Amino acid sequence: MPVSAYERYGLVSNPFRDLASENLQDIGIFHVNLAIDDQLNSIEEEVLEKENRALVAIVGPPGSGKTQRLLMAAAMARDRKAIVAYVDVTAKSSALLQSIAQEISKAAARAGFAKTFSSPKWYRELQPLTKIKDDKYDPIAAGKIVGEALSGAAPAFLLLNDVHNLAQSPEADVFGKLLQEVSDAIKPGALVMFGCYTSYLIWLVKNRPALASRINRALSLPRLSPEEAELLIAKKLLAKRLVENLDPTYPFDREAVAELNSRAAGNPRRLLDMADLALEYGAQHRRNRVDLETVRAALLAGAPASAAGESSAPTPAAGRAPAQDRLRPTPPIR
Repeated sequence: MPVSAYERYGLVSNPFRDLASENLQDIGIFHVNLAIDDQLNSIEEEVLEKENRALVAIVGPPGSGKTQRLLMAAAMARDRKAIVAYVDVTAKSSALLQSIAQEISKAAARAGFAKTFSSPKWYRELQPLTKIKDDKYDPIAAGKIVGEALSGAAPAFLLLNDVHNLAQSPEADVFGKLLQEVSDAIKPGALVMFGCYTSYLIWLVKNRPALASRINRALSLPRLSPEEAELLIAKKLLAKRLVENLDPTYPFDREAVAELNSRAAGNPRRLLDMADLALEYGAQHRRNRVDLETVRAALLAGAPASAAGESSAPTPAAGRAPAQDRLRPTPPIR
């Protein structure tokens, strides 16, 4: 649709086109702060100050904001000159281990740890893991090396996106052993945070209870309230505004946003998908506002693509609760 079609709404273009949070350069601009973010900030601050260590799970369905929280943590750590290793999890544990080792190694080298004759022991021991090619490795020994590297480079964040991609039980079991050893090896100043579907965490509690018991916090992402949905819509619109002093959600009225959020079940990505459809429909049909009628007509015309469920997660056992939402203080190292 021509850019001029959106000028009737005081917009340069449709602000809902780039919906993948991992593609946004400055993710903080569009982030809507929730209560869960205050908890995460508190954990991250303790780690950055080397007052604590933590293993944290961020849990929720597709589009709920798991990746966004990991990227926010990465941005915060980089601003504080901490080591950051961000990894998108694949279906092979050996590829995952190699990526983890490579990211830690690259971040440590940038921080000045890769000295020709006097690099730290943990850095030297990490290097063979950056070249691993097959599954024939000891996950316990490898996990210890990764944990010691994070502690040696502290403050350091290891951020694992979409852990549920390790859905096949042999790979998941190897990864579980690796992550458990990493958790046991890290010291104050190290944070390991991973995002996953709720069903995966329930599976983890059942199948790897020892690892689940080491999770300091399991934070379930909530649905957006109507007010939070309005703020998210307003932030996206602001980036494309041509005209100042408009209502923050214009051309959407409050009833329209409430309807979108209800239809999306409070899921941020689905909300933005539906807002995209509604705005485009309103522009095509020359509507002065994107009101309740426009939203309903737009959603009848086409369903957003991101409404898929947690299809790639392992099948969870019924009746098991995820790890408790808690943070154990770590005693000082003597």
